[in-house]
Amino acid sequence: MSRKYLHRLATPGELSPRVALVASILAMVVVLAFDLLLPADIRLHVLYIFPLAVIALHCERTRVVLGGFALSVAFQLWNFVNHRIPDGPFVTDALIAFASSVLTIVLARAVRDNYLATANLAIHDSLTGLRNRRSFESIAEMEIARQKRYGGVFSLAVLDLDNFKDLNDSGGHHVGDEALRLLADVLREHTRKSDSIARLGGDEFAILMPNTREEDCNSLCDQVSGNIAKRMADAGFAITASIGSTTFERAPESTSDALQQADKAMYAAKAERKSRR
Repeated sequence: MSRKYLHRLATPGELSPRVALVASILAMVVVLAFDLLLPADIRLHVLYIFPLAVIALHCERTRVVLGGFALSVAFQLWNFVNHRIPDGPFVTDALIAFASSVLTIVLARAVRDNYLATANLAIHDSLTGLRNRRSFESIAEMEIARQKRYGGVFSLAVLDLDNFKDLNDSGGHHVGDEALRLLADVLREHTRKSDSIARLGGDEFAILMPNTREEDCNSLCDQVSGNIAKRMADAGFAITASIGSTTFERAPESTSDALQQADKAMYAAKAERKSRR
């Protein structure tokens, strides 16, 4: 139990900023109280770095971290004044308190930034910034589990770019990458906040639409397809998108099964598009 709590305490995002801030301020007050009660030769100011580190790890806003820093330094100076520490040791101790607090914040913020960046890479595609396949499958599994328990409906769409290989071959991979980033932008702009979008791999993307019936799904897919064609044409890319979708009024057996059904619909849409040419 204690190891689990320590893990949460040391992992950015595992505690809410409010809880981290309130608990840290209370810890500082406790340290100050003991510091004021104990003799001058027993100093606990090193303990302030722990609540300060918690604030720096879990609170996103810089002004909150600076507030915690100011409070910890103020409490330590209060203790030095209360014990009437001579001028020489006072200046030395004040400088040490200031430096240790700054170092604590710098190190804790570096740990936070590195951890969050690594966590972000684990669930997002580095090229487009959309969710990756593993992250998308986790969300789809949760949606299927929700449907099995509570019922309802959801839709799943899979799309890929037509003639994307030709674009890569003629313009190079950097042009293909630009087209994929543009596609990601279109998907972000023309889907709802409740939808989950992801790059499954290559030029294949997916959209999960909770509480979305077939007619609404078809309408959204038509809108997305039209906007993709327009944006690609405006950018000088001779490519379009084929989108296939499936609406699940009953929960599929698995995420893999749901994606396979949407894949089949996408390939059927691609075949129909080719037959019209």
